[in-house]
Parts: sequence; C-alpha cells; structure tokens
Amino acid sequence: MTTALEGLRILEVSGGMCGSLAGMVLADNGAEVIKVEPPTGDPMRESPGFIVWGRGKKSVVLDLKTPEGREQIIRLTQGADGLIEDFRPGVAERLGIDYDTVSAVNPGLVHVSITGWGEKGPYRDLPGSEYMVAAKTGRMNSQVGFREGPIFTPTPIASYGAAMLGVQGLLACLYHRQLTGFGQRVRTSLLHALTGYDMGGFQHRMHQNKEEGKVFGVMPLAFMTPLCADGRYLQMCSRQPHLFRNWLRTMGLEHLFDDPAYKDMPDVFPTKEDMAAILEMIEGVMQTKTADEWLELHSREDVGSDPFLTPTEYLHIPQTIENGRVAEVVDPVVGPTTQIGPLALLSRTPSVIDRPAPALGQHTQEVLAGLTSKNGAKAPPTPPVTTNKRYPLEGVTVLEIAYFYAAPFSDTLLAEMGARIIKIEPPTGDPMRRNWSSVYTKSAQGKESIVLDLKTPEGLAIAHQLVAKADIFLHNFRPGVTERLGIDYKTLTDINPKLVYVYGSCYGTNGPWSHRPGFHSTPNAIAGSGIIESGEGNPPRDRTFPDPTGALAVATASMLGLTARERTGKAQYVETTMINSLSYVIAPWNVQYEDKPKVPINDHGQHGLHALTRLYETGDGWLFLTCPKQSDWEKLARCLGLDDLLSGARFANKASRLEHDDELVTLIGDGLRSRSASDWEDELVKAGVSAAQADATLHPDFMLNHPQIRENNLAIEDDLPGGGKFWRSNACIQFPDMETRIAPPQALGSHTEAILAELGFTERQMDELNEKGVTTVIGHGLKI
Repeated sequence: MTTALEGLRILEVSGGMCGSLAGMVLADNGAEVIKVEPPTGDPMRESPGFIVWGRGKKSVVLDLKTPEGREQIIRLTQGADGLIEDFRPGVAERLGIDYDTVSAVNPGLVHVSITGWGEKGPYRDLPGSEYMVAAKTGRMNSQVGFREGPIFTPTPIASYGAAMLGVQGLLACLYHRQLTGFGQRVRTSLLHALTGYDMGGFQHRMHQNKEEGKVFGVMPLAFMTPLCADGRYLQMCSRQPHLFRNWLRTMGLEHLFDDPAYKDMPDVFPTKEDMAAILEMIEGVMQTKTADEWLELHSREDVGSDPFLTPTEYLHIPQTIENGRVAEVVDPVVGPTTQIGPLALLSRTPSVIDRPAPALGQHTQEVLAGLTSKNGAKAPPTPPVTTNKRYPLEGVTVLEIAYFYAAPFSDTLLAEMGARIIKIEPPTGDPMRRNWSSVYTKSAQGKESIVLDLKTPEGLAIAHQLVAKADIFLHNFRPGVTERLGIDYKTLTDINPKLVYVYGSCYGTNGPWSHRPGFHSTPNAIAGSGIIESGEGNPPRDRTFPDPTGALAVATASMLGLTARERTGKAQYVETTMINSLSYVIAPWNVQYEDKPKVPINDHGQHGLHALTRLYETGDGWLFLTCPKQSDWEKLARCLGLDDLLSGARFANKASRLEHDDELVTLIGDGLRSRSASDWEDELVKAGVSAAQADATLHPDFMLNHPQIRENNLAIEDDLPGGGKFWRSNACIQFPDMETRIAPPQALGSHTEAILAELGFTERQMDELNEKGVTTVIGHGLKI
C-alpha cells in the first residue's frame, strides 16, 4: 500500500466548496473519488479554486432528477465505502442519495452530509453559503475593521472547517466499521465548523478579570501589527513571556519589566491606560527600523514576527518549497499550474498529487462500464460482529504533549468522537491556561490531564510508559525540542512500533524559518489571508483564525495516519504546518497559472468582493446580499426596480458587470436606502435572492442562544470547575446512530493520580513523585 486510503471508493455529490475540498483531501491520499455532477456541472467549476479542489478525481455526469440517473447512482453506492453530499436538508432525499436509501443497498457505506445551517431550526432551508451564514449569525457584525458597522469576511473558514470535519467523521466511521461491518451517518455543517473557530468559549476569556481595572494585553501587544520605517507592517507573534521580553530587549525597552506593575507583561496590565502607554511606546520604536531590519534582528534574538505576504508569494518562499508543500499540476484547460501541496506529510504513505481536475463527465463511460464488470464491484462489507462501543473512536488512545490551541484542539475533536486523550502538562500547565478567567480552557475539554515534569528521569519514564499504550502521539514543539526531552519519533516508535506520531508544527521541520517561534497569527501574515481580509489598499490586519484552521488540519492528519496504521499495521510520522493549513482555505487566491483572472479580495471599505456579493447600508441597518447566478441578479434587479438594467450591455453578464462594478454598487446602494434592512431581507428572500440583515445580532450571542443553535444541539450547558454552570459549544460532528462524547473542561493535573494508579503506582510512590516536583501542580501564577 503506497497511500493511506488506497482501495477506498468515495462518491462525492456536492455543489459547493465543502464537498469538493473534502473529496480532494481523500483523493490526494489515494482514495478513488468519483465526483457525480449534474449535466450542467458543479457550480464550483466557475471558481479558480476548482482547479485545486477537483484534482485527482473522476467526473461522472448523472442526472439525478431522472429515474435512469437515480438507478445509476444507487448502483454506484453498492460498491462505495463512503458518500459525501453538501446540499440543503431534504435535497438528498429528493435526489435519492439520502442515508436510508443508500444504506439499504450498502449497509457498510458511511454517509456524510454537510449542510449550511444544520438539519433543524428556523434557518434550515435558507441558502447555506459561507457568506450568508457569516452575515446571518452576526459574524460580520462582530469583526473589527476600518469603519463602523459589519465587516465583510471573504476567507471561507467555515466551508474549510466543515470539509475537514466531514473527512474526520468519515474516517472515524470507517475505523468503527472494522468492528461492526456497518457504516454510519455523519452530520456536520458550517455552523458546526464555526463553533470550532470559537477559541474562547464565547466570552470566557481572561479579559473578564476578577480584579477590577486589570486588562488582558496579549492580543493588543503580543499580536500587534506595527508599522515599520519603510511603510511595511509586521505581524508580531510573541505571546510567551520570554519571547515578549526578547522583543522588548531588541527595542531597548526591557527595563519596563523592572516596574512591578509590568512584571506579568504581556498577560496582565494594571489598567487600560498603562497598556495604552506601553503600546504607544512600542509603536514609536518599531518605526525606527525597516521591516527587513526588524525581521533579521528578531530571527537572531528569538522574537516571533512575520512579514505579510500575498497568497501567490507564499507558494514561492523557501519555507513552503523546502517542506514539500507546493504541487505542480498540468491542467488540461489552463495548462501548468502551481497549487498548494499536501495537507499533511505522511512518511510511509505519502500523498500523491499528480492528476488534474477532470473535465466534466470525463470518466462517465469508464465508471458506468465498470458497473457491469465483475471486477468493477467492491467486495461486500465485512460481516457484522457484536460490539458494545458507543463512539466511533472508542478504544483509541491519544497521548498529547502540545501547547496552546492549533495542535491541542485537534485532540478535542478526536475526544468528541470517543478517543481517550491523555494530556501531559508541565507543573505550570499548558500556557494556554493563562488565557482564561478560570481553569476553563476549550482545548482541554474531554481530556485527562496528568502533570509530569519531563525534564526529570521519573517524569520521562512515566511518559514512556504511556507511549507504550497509545495509538497516536501529538506534539507541536519547535525542531530539536523533542530530542532534548526524549520524546522524538525514533525514541517513541522504538517503544511502540505501531504509534502514529503527529507533529502539528507552525512552519514545518525544514526551511529557513523552521526554528522560529510561531503562533496563532503567523499564518495570517505568511499565507496571505491578512491581505485578503483587510481590503484593497488598507494596512494588513490580524483577523485571528489560523489556530482553529491548523487544529482542524491536525485532526484530519491524525485520522489519515490512524487509518493507514489500521490498514498497514505500521507506525508513521505525520506532519502538518499551520501556514499550509490556512493556505488550503484560500486556494482560489493562491493557485497560479497563465492568464488567470483576478480573484477579488475585500474592497477598500471592507464591504465585499463586488456589487453582487456585498454589504450595503440601508435606510436602517446593514444588509448583505449575494447573487452567484444570473437568475439571482435578474431577481434582484426586479425587486429594486432596476429592470431596465437587464436589457443593456453593461450588466448583461458577469464579466460586463465586473467592468462596471462601481456603477452597479451605486445603483443597488441607492435602491436599498429606501427601506430598512429587515424589510429588504423579507422581500428579497421571498423573491429567491440570498439576503440577510447583517447587524441584527452579535456572533457570540447567536452561537450560544439562537433557536437555530439550540434546535441543532450546538450549544450545551456544562459545569465550569470552580465557576458553576455555563453554556458552551457542543461537538463539531454528530453521529445520529452513535453517541457523541461530551466531557467538561479539566483542571490542571485532574487525572494525575488516576493515571498513575492505572500504571501500577502505589499511593506512597505517588506522594514521592509529588514531593520531588515530578507531578506537583504549580499553575500559571497570574493574579487575574
């Protein structure tokens, strides 16, 4: 077996980015992905992103609105391992590809459904596009921009997230199928994905301080984007205290730590005024050198900072190339292309990216001919056996020695699917715990925390005992650290030859930046999303979503490694990078080929991509509308009384409308000012136009309290240790035929004694370990 998913057959019946991206990840890793398209083709073919999302697949045209088409896809499902669809609720039933229908002919099939809004609730039947969900949930209304009002969010993080969740759920159910012979239903949505992007438990951040007056300074200072002497901006990523101190030292400001009021920088400041004074001081010093001068100094002095690159620049820097994250694929339509490479590097079963996106219907005859061939049908699923496992990943043990969010949250996702996660923390705890107002930290949900000082022989020996019993090991340290700690790949696989060893890195093992400190905002600058989000001609901004994006990729990579291990019986080294993971989100912008049309980014006012995907200020409030099809534009024009525009050449088609975009913005904007946003939403939605009032709610409120969230069980009440009851997000993937494992956040060292007892330690031995400081809980020590 040369790839992780070789021999698996997946049907992709999708009409959006979610299904296409999920299918691409599976195809890159060896699955035979058959993309079933209508006679008109997948609408995503109009996007440059399809050149990437479609690669490695087979295209089969079937008209599922006809009896013949339905009969053909049913026959396809008989030989498939999985089916992915991303339609609105009810569409799969109408097309005859719902779970009940396909599982009746193939009980071993895993059926993945990715919707926009979930399967219930008042919004279930609304258009579930990326931007509609962002507008309607208040995500645009909760962004900080260069003007007042809702800010457009062009980067499709929810679609990417839902695609990753779909792949994880599918692979988890295939793992479970080995035990039962039966497939399962997997359900997720763009709303589910957005819960994964909430890093702070929706307002359980440390800025809600217990001591009046104190303020949390990490985001304003450690992750600031200062202006340099040459007019360029840097993305600072110096979150750890020693990195922040290194930065102040390079500016000649280290003496500030001598003041007791500032000893806990950048975490806590006595007052807002104190923090503002330090911020102004830093901004002034940063303008005394050019960006390149600062970058050279920061690299030498171990300070986290990064340049802002465009999406196309990212694919040509040494860091990307030397880590094998670039793919050169010859497309039959546009010619040679440069694309983002594999999501993860797998040492024994590497991804293979060498086939372009197929032409529409290119493989129809080949695939349908195989239905009548004895060799074309897959073997029936393994006969079912009795199992009492309640969760897809029950029985899988993951050992985590990883900090902050981009790696640890990946294990939270695995925990929700039933895996046992043992989190080894130092006596001071995962530094992420400093971000919260209590012991709550979202990335610790569902895990068992054991405190071990790995710098002691006793602590390392206990870690090695746990490795011997684990299926997956995860870390995110810089290169060289694991060797010094005794938890490197060779050491651990010598102990456990079947261990899947996962490195969730920021930059990767190789390349000139591999040893630089990387944090949440690093990919925002390097991969190019900071420029896309900020808008034409604006200074780049940190829109802060790379950590969840990276975590979603790590979880997918872990499942790829586990799947390959189950199929080969061999250990494997698996590596992701945060910068590469974010690049997957922005494939339409970073794919390169000759004569590629310009892909619009946020406009200067941060309203949208163009006149027909844009925020507008109405007579009262803000309205977002999107008209992706010609018929949508015609409906909008009639509602606004702009029927005369439909007969002229200026706005006759997409290309001509883009040529006259400014004029069209003015015409639509003038029409919308006559009434309120809510009135326009009602009228346009009834007419079949995708529109939503964008300032009706704030995102945190929606994601915890709205009926759409509650009816889809996306928010649950939990116990906050030391803080009583609180509401938080539920699991990101749902399995209607199995349970989802929900466990509360865990305090530092909450399971130390239980895990040691499981390993055979006596109470006396535990006391001795505690007395030596091996298992002693110290905590972060901040007074907040």
